[in-house]
Amino acid sequence: MMRRLAERFFRWFCHPSYFDEIQGDLEEMYSRNLEKGKQYAQWKYLLQVIILFRPSLMRSFSQNPLFNLGMYRNYFKISVRILLRQKLYATINILGLAVGMGVCLLIYQYIHFELSYDQFHTNAENIYRLTQTTIRNGENHGTEIFTTHGLGPNAKEVIPEITEFVRIRPQRNAPVVINPENEQSFLQENMWYVERNFLQLFNYPLKYGDSESALDGKYNIVLTEQAAIKYFGKTNPIGKSLRISLSILSGEFTVTGVLAALPANSHLQFECLLPITFVLEKHPFYSKEDSEGWGFTDFVTYVRINEATAINDIKVKFDQLVAAKAKGDAKDPGSEWKIDFQPLLAIHLESEFTKELAINNGDLQNVISFSIIAVFILLMAWVNYINLSTTQAIKRGKEVAIRKSIGAFKQQLVGQFITEAAIVNFIAATLAVALAYCMLPILNNIISKNIAFSVFWDIKFWWVSLSIIILGSLLSGLYPAFILSSFKPVAIFKSIEVMQKGGINLRKGLILFQFTISILLISATYLVYKQISYMRDQDLGVDMEKILIVNGPRLMLETSEMEEIETKYQAFKNTLTKHHAVSAVSGTSSFPSSGYYATEGYSRFDKEKSSDKQANLIVVDTDFINTYELDFIAKTDFPKKILPDDKVIINEEAVKVFGFSSAEDALHEVLVDNWGNTVEILGVVKDIHWSSLKDAHSPHIFVLNNSFVAYYSIKMNLSDVKETIAQIKSDYNTIFPDDPFEYSFLDDDFNAQYQADLQFGNLFSIFSILAIFIACLGLFALVSFSATLRMKEIGIRKVLGASISNLMIMLSREYLILLLIAIIVAIPVILIGGKAWLENYAFKIEMGFDLFLIPALALLLISLVTVSYRTYTTAKINPVESLKSE
Repeated sequence: MMRRLAERFFRWFCHPSYFDEIQGDLEEMYSRNLEKGKQYAQWKYLLQVIILFRPSLMRSFSQNPLFNLGMYRNYFKISVRILLRQKLYATINILGLAVGMGVCLLIYQYIHFELSYDQFHTNAENIYRLTQTTIRNGENHGTEIFTTHGLGPNAKEVIPEITEFVRIRPQRNAPVVINPENEQSFLQENMWYVERNFLQLFNYPLKYGDSESALDGKYNIVLTEQAAIKYFGKTNPIGKSLRISLSILSGEFTVTGVLAALPANSHLQFECLLPITFVLEKHPFYSKEDSEGWGFTDFVTYVRINEATAINDIKVKFDQLVAAKAKGDAKDPGSEWKIDFQPLLAIHLESEFTKELAINNGDLQNVISFSIIAVFILLMAWVNYINLSTTQAIKRGKEVAIRKSIGAFKQQLVGQFITEAAIVNFIAATLAVALAYCMLPILNNIISKNIAFSVFWDIKFWWVSLSIIILGSLLSGLYPAFILSSFKPVAIFKSIEVMQKGGINLRKGLILFQFTISILLISATYLVYKQISYMRDQDLGVDMEKILIVNGPRLMLETSEMEEIETKYQAFKNTLTKHHAVSAVSGTSSFPSSGYYATEGYSRFDKEKSSDKQANLIVVDTDFINTYELDFIAKTDFPKKILPDDKVIINEEAVKVFGFSSAEDALHEVLVDNWGNTVEILGVVKDIHWSSLKDAHSPHIFVLNNSFVAYYSIKMNLSDVKETIAQIKSDYNTIFPDDPFEYSFLDDDFNAQYQADLQFGNLFSIFSILAIFIACLGLFALVSFSATLRMKEIGIRKVLGASISNLMIMLSREYLILLLIAIIVAIPVILIGGKAWLENYAFKIEMGFDLFLIPALALLLISLVTVSYRTYTTAKINPVESLKSE
């Protein structure tokens, strides 16, 4: 064994001119050494070969055909000539690969953007958002991102691993912000109260001002560039004032900083920042009732920890802290909290909380789905190349035979075809960049974000691109190269059948793969749109059509007494109802899709406190019933004078959760909250969808109050929308002259909740269309080539009386059979994947037979159009011309 290996090594490196002579000498010495034993002879032989391994005896490796530069130059010339000669198939190959690579590049940019969220912050990997799980009497009441304001400072004080903390308290009801210079006023959304070190923990660059001191003063305010332009134009506003009107949180603030445009890949999106010390001192909930900071969970807390700290160790310390502090101080002694850590870099893609700071969070499942789609689309493009290359073996067969006859090695032939594949892949990659660049605005429009081609500055992108080109060249060129180079010259010259049969099973398998992926993508797109349509068309339990939402007044809350507020509110309602287009008006704390006024723990007055359940609160007036056309199951007479927060209406789910035997049984019963306040149930309404149909029904408590108005719901007819809105605005400005008038339509606001699902569906549909386009390109080329091979057969059949329809069926049959098999293969995948996706929705469609039938018919129609055009033109050719073809 040792001798044979040594001999092979010697044969490999020895110059052919010296090999025979030296090999003879080695054999003689081996024979003489056998007298001393076989093992000794073999070791001696190996030692002699190693001694002979020197430059003077070695062959010239630079002359090896595999590494000859001139040879590859010749490969390049031949490849270019072949591509120019076979323009149709070259175009189909390049176009298919370009579309596949372009889609991959576009998805890569999208995924790169989604994964880049918050990475621009210094020490981002050590920053965590605290989450709080509430457990009452051993029952998990859910996890949310809102914590108490005492958690951060206490943790920093007693847990040394916490190096920094930041609290954020978002302002739920938008205040009125006024520029005193010109008295322009706006309702300001996305206003947050934050810690003074907010701009040190989070690295948002300032255009004007100093990040170290911008939030030091209690009456300082920091604006984003967009907000600054809204109030002051494009001038530097540092030192100027803004007046904020928000009842007890009103005041005049000095602009001390203007942030540059916030990065699109930040999960924190805001417009105004105010010092948290202001709200903690001004708001009675925090300054008096909750001086220890453990009673109200209104704050989002971020912490930065030491790099070498184990999270599990800190969790234990947090549990000890909460047990020691919150247990005794909280107004809800039956509850306990568990604190957990959510990495900053995971917030965008891995948050599933019902209440978030921002609504721009992504979905990790979507990122994974699009990654899989990108791979499949690229594979489909490579499949086209492999199919077309193997089917053209008959045209390249004689070329291969001649090359082999004059001494070409198999490795040289493989090199030729790999070179062709590399050229095609490189051209396609170049076109793919241009295609992706042109498609990027479409992607931005769909996902409502402004993504730039930042991947060009990422070294990983170039490695991935180079890997795709190399891998594509090998995958798409290697198999055809070995198929063509394996043909025997004698067999090629004697018969073409060997070439026609070469790779036929692989081609069918690859076509089946394309059909299967296409049917899966069409089915997924159909499923997404069917679910979205179902949610939009579902009976929501309230009448949302023809309802205009108008923001309630804010300025009068600052100076008016409760009676005056109620008087103005009633005056506005009475004025509106006199308009012929307005049928009802209601004042509420929130409206469907906008969230809830609060979530509070309630229990039945006749039960133990341990039976408390979480319920969502909405403050409404008595006209809410008519405006939204609530369907009562049971109700009693409502008193003319409603005491604030004393009387309530509940929904069906609340009846079940609180353990009432029936809706009638719940009437006049009393509920008590965690603070000891009691309310009487005056009615029970059917369940309504206050939020997206993704969420299951939850207990709702509608608190009756005729003096609390955050929003007006105005029911109107749509005969003359512009004139009606103009009249409403005029009445609003008359009664509330200093408040800005802003409005929206309720059905638009509610359907906006499905924007992310719609974006997902739109992206899916675009990628499905591109995948089908690639599959059709390959199918068209294959049918064209198949028809070319059978030209003589077609001519003979036509002479014998075959009709055009018969010939079309003959040429199309094998592809339609493959399509049928693809549908059968796809059915279980659709069932499993569709069921898993629908689990994200509390209210969802039933998976019916149409989920398979409609996509299958769509793909069948597309395939028939693709195949029929080529088969029809082939079948119409004059038999005389067909019989002349070779």
